[in-house]
Amino acid sequence: MISELIEEDARSLEEILSGLNKEAAKHKAARDDYHKQAAVLAEKRDKLQAQARKLSSQAAVYRQQRDECNISAREAKQKRDEWNDRAARMKAAGGLGDIGEARNQAQNWHQKVLKYSQDGQSLHEKMHSLMDEADGLRAQAQDLHEKCLICRKAADSEHEKYIATVRRIEKARDNLPD
Repeated sequence: MISELIEEDARSLEEILSGLNKEAAKHKAARDDYHKQAAVLAEKRDKLQAQARKLSSQAAVYRQQRDECNISAREAKQKRDEWNDRAARMKAAGGLGDIGEARNQAQNWHQKVLKYSQDGQSLHEKMHSLMDEADGLRAQAQDLHEKCLICRKAADSEHEKYIATVRRIEKARDNLPD
């Protein structure tokens, strides 16, 4: 009779251990799945961030070129204004000097102003487009980062459940008769 009770208790304990082992395996598998999901999300995030950095670098090149065009446009405006002033002084002096040449030079510099301004505007638009695209990629990367953090927290939670279950298994085994 006592041996039957011991045998029945041992079977119950084995069933409990089997259930706990299944529970531990479930938590371990869930933890590993969350880690895999987090790794995939982190990889996608890192790729998007790298693309955003590349676009930002390209935008910086366009910004530099735009700034150079703006400087050239300012210099050309200054030259144009100098030639216009010369033409005005010549006219005021009663037509002394080659007013036509001065006006021609002023017009040439004005054409350069227009070209530099148009080039600068075109570069500005390209720069702005790249910056907008980079911002969009950063926003997507941030979304992936937040999802990655959620997966990592879920993995940590499953790991804590796994450890708790393993401790329950150890406690149950410690209570087994020799």
